[in-house]
Amino acid sequence: MRGQSSFVIHLVMAAAVIGLAAICQVESWRWAVLLLAIGMVLALETINSAIECLVHRLHPEHDPEIGKVLDMAAGAVLLGAIFAAAVGLIVLLPPLLEWFG
Repeated sequence: MRGQSSFVIHLVMAAAVIGLAAICQVESWRWAVLLLAIGMVLALETINSAIECLVHRLHPEHDPEIGKVLDMAAGAVLLGAIFAAAVGLIVLLPPLLEWFG
């Protein structure tokens, strides 16, 4: 399956964030925000992979217009991952500073 390595990378990052949140014993609202961000990225990656599979099945030859669609889907994943990283910093930085301080 195309994009599987990206999904694995997102899972590894999610596991690291979950582990860090567990170590810091974050409050339940922080857990909720982190899990929403993680879920958003994994859902976007799944949708991107589905679009890629469908496009390559229905239109195996290269087409610039279809390439734009694939780029937009990949861009959505990237944008979601950037925002999830920002959420992770905002949510985890205060407990991390307290934990190390």
